[in-house]
Amino acid sequence: MAITVNQIAELCHVSRTTVLRALNGTGSVRKETYELIIETARKYHYQPNLLARSLNHGHTNTIGVVMMNIANMYFVQRLDAINRTAEKNGYFTSIAVCDESLEEEKKLIQGLAARQVEGIILSPMNQGTEFESFLKSLGIPCVCLGNRISDEFTTVQVDERQAAEDAFEHIVQKKYQHVLFVCPPLQNKGQKNIYVHMERLEGIRLATARHPEIKVDILDDERYLDAINQYDFLQHEKIAILCSGDVYALEILNDLREKGILPPKQYGLMGFDDLSMLKYITPKLTTISTNVEGVASTAVNELIASIRDPDYEPRTIFLKHKIMDRETL
Repeated sequence: MAITVNQIAELCHVSRTTVLRALNGTGSVRKETYELIIETARKYHYQPNLLARSLNHGHTNTIGVVMMNIANMYFVQRLDAINRTAEKNGYFTSIAVCDESLEEEKKLIQGLAARQVEGIILSPMNQGTEFESFLKSLGIPCVCLGNRISDEFTTVQVDERQAAEDAFEHIVQKKYQHVLFVCPPLQNKGQKNIYVHMERLEGIRLATARHPEIKVDILDDERYLDAINQYDFLQHEKIAILCSGDVYALEILNDLREKGILPPKQYGLMGFDDLSMLKYITPKLTTISTNVEGVASTAVNELIASIRDPDYEPRTIFLKHKIMDRETL
């Protein structure tokens, strides 16, 4: 069992107040006494009572994080970056997973606020003025990852619309004549916050307007594999599949490989996000890096800034995206 403040005071023959002053770096303590207290605390592995300290100072040094799910490696990679950045800044994370439920998301956010987290990071599934009012009623800062709510909350993202335009142009340069845009979240339009995917769709539409010679199909259903299997990839027409997420691209890669259809010879394949797990996949997936870790780390830094600065103004922050031209296109 670790030593207590009272035991350090007894060993050093000083008062409990003097020990607290030395350990917390507050007040005046003689140099010799300070060094004795610190050495004694180190020798006997003193651990501060963070809960008591937070109650005394009015700070918990904890931020809440609400994730849609952790089955998708995209969210796991994001969460890892959040944890590392928070720890670097002296904050703990309290993590909740809503499993893509709108009601559960609100319930978890409310629960985190009740546990006195100092701020919350989320990629919100809810949207609209009612949800905006709900978040404001919590009285703590909130920062959004990608899925924007309004100008009242800081959002950290890449320019998803421009990223999709750049992806389409990259496919055009590769001489493909037909593009399938796979984006299952679009089926939730009007029901859930799919701001990121709507922006990617708009980017595709803008690029398509510049290239009317390119045929484009939007596959916006979770049964996208069934839809893709209706296409003849062995015909003369060159078909490229652009996915609004690497996880969709990997499913397509595996499904078509079982049928002996391989990229880039028989079709082109491109993902979105550049997940870290892609380094283990063959052939190497061409994709768009949406700076998953950079966005997550920046969100933590912005949340901490809003916690510490009462005059902090919400803003939208865009980080750079990048085409990762590899082996499947």
